[in-house]
Amino acid sequence: MRAAEDIQTTAPTALPTFAWRELSILSGLLAVLLSARVGRYPLWGDELYLVPVGRRPSWGFADQGPLVPLQAYLSDLIAPGSAVLLRLPVVVLTVATVGLAALIARELGGGRAAQLVAALSYICTPFAVQQSAALSTFAYDAALISLVCWLLIRWVRTRQDLLLIAAGVVAAVDFQVKWMVLGIWGVLGISVLLCGPREVFRRPALWAGTAILALSTIPALLWQARHEWPQIAMGAVIRSEQTAMSDGQLASAIRELILTTGPSGILLLLGIWAVARAPRLRPYRFLLPLGVIPLLAVFLAGLRPYYLGDGFAVFYATAAVYLVGDELRDRTKKLLTAYFVIGVTTVVAAVCLLPLPHSWLHTPAIRNGDMAIRAQFFGLHGWPQLVDTVERAVAALPDTERSDTIIMTQNYWQASALDVLSTKDLPPIYSPSRGYGYFGPPPDTATRVLYLGGDSLAPTLTTQFTSVTPLARLDNPTGYQGVNHGIRLWHCTTPVRPWSQTWPELMTLRLEHGD
Repeated sequence: MRAAEDIQTTAPTALPTFAWRELSILSGLLAVLLSARVGRYPLWGDELYLVPVGRRPSWGFADQGPLVPLQAYLSDLIAPGSAVLLRLPVVVLTVATVGLAALIARELGGGRAAQLVAALSYICTPFAVQQSAALSTFAYDAALISLVCWLLIRWVRTRQDLLLIAAGVVAAVDFQVKWMVLGIWGVLGISVLLCGPREVFRRPALWAGTAILALSTIPALLWQARHEWPQIAMGAVIRSEQTAMSDGQLASAIRELILTTGPSGILLLLGIWAVARAPRLRPYRFLLPLGVIPLLAVFLAGLRPYYLGDGFAVFYATAAVYLVGDELRDRTKKLLTAYFVIGVTTVVAAVCLLPLPHSWLHTPAIRNGDMAIRAQFFGLHGWPQLVDTVERAVAALPDTERSDTIIMTQNYWQASALDVLSTKDLPPIYSPSRGYGYFGPPPDTATRVLYLGGDSLAPTLTTQFTSVTPLARLDNPTGYQGVNHGIRLWHCTTPVRPWSQTWPELMTLRLEHGD
C-alpha cells in the first residue's frame, strides 16, 4: 500500500471541500442505529451510581467531576429510571466525535475521501460502540479532548488566537468530567516546546486559555484537599481493578486493547507513526504524546485502555491523510473498501444482535473480568431481583422499627440500584464504598441496619453489631456476583461503636463485589 506522501512540511493554507453530504448521511445513519439500541441493555452499575451522585450537587466528588452526574440527575428527573434518556447524550457525543475525526482530517489537508476514511475508522472501533452504549465519563472526555485537538490543529493553520482561548474553555469544561485533561494540556505544552510551533508561547491567548483552565480547577481542588485527595488515590484503585480482570497486567492490557480498538488498532498505530514520521504532518508532531503516553500507561501502569480513546479522532485522521491524502488510489481504495465493509458490517451486527439472550448462560459471573465481558455481550441483569429482595425485607419490618432503621450496602453499585430503581419508600441508604462514603455516615441514632453484601461480610458484621440475623439469600445460578448472585441480607442491631467513629475505617474506594 503506497502512502499518499508529498514534500509538504507546513500546515495547509487552504482547506479541501468538506464532505457534507457523505458525512451527513453517515452521521444520520449512525445516530439512528445507536439510538435504536440504547434501551436494550440494563443499566450498568456506574450508570446507576451517577444519578445519586448528581442528586448531591458539588464541585467535587471522590472519583470524578460534577458534569456527568449532573446530566444523569437531570435525565433521571425527566424520566426516572429511563436508560434511553440517560444514554441519548452519549449517542450525540459519539456521532459528534465521528464528525470531529473528519474535521481534523480536513484541517490536515485531507480531501473528501480522507475525511470519510477518518470517520469510518472511528465508527469501526469497539470503542465507538461502547462510547455510545452507556453513560460514562470517557464518552464525554473523548469528545471534548477531540474538540480541543481540532481547535489546536486549526490554530496551527490559521493562527487565529481566539481558537486558543476556545481550547482553554473546552478544556475547562472537560476538567469537570475528568482530571485527565490537565495532564494532556501540560504534556501537549511540553511537546510544543520540543517540537513546535513554539510561536504559540508568544501568544497571550494561549495564556488566557491556560488561565481559564487553571481557574476552573480551584473549586474541585479545594474539595479534594478537604477530603484528603481521593481522586489521586483512585489511580491505584483503577490499576488494581484492571489487573484483577485477568491473569495479570500484560494479559489484561492486550485483551482490553483488542476490545477497545478492534482491527482499527492497526490504523491507530499507523496514525501515530505518521505523526512521528510523515513530512506533511510535521507541524502537528506535538500531538504525538496523545497516542504514545496512553499506550505506555496501559501496558506499564495498568490503566484502562479507554484512555487511548482521547486520541482516536486525531490518529485516525492522521492515518487517513497519510494513506489517502487528497485522493484515493486504486490499490488503497480496494483495501480500505474491503476493510470498511467488514468493519461496518461487524458494527451493525453487534448493535443489532447484542445483547444476547440471557437464557444462553449456564454459570454465574464471579470475577471482575467475567462480569465485564459478559455484561458487554449479555447485559448486566439482576438489579430488579436485588431491589425486590430488599423491598420485601423492609415491608416485613414492624412499624415501630422503621424510624431507626437504615440500609447499608457493601458497594456503591448496590446502593445506587436501591436509590434509583426502587419504587418503594425505603429507609435511608448508605454505603462506605467509593463516592457514597463521602456522602457521610448514618446518624449515631441509627441502631437497626439491613446490611446487604456478600458472604465475606459475615465475620466482620459480628464484630460491629451486638446482634446479626440472616434474612435473605440471592443466588441466581446465572447471575452476577454482588448483583443477584452471592448476595446476603442481614438484620443487624446496636452498633458496637458509633457510626461517626467507625465510618472513616469503613470507607473504601474499591468496588467490592463480595464472595
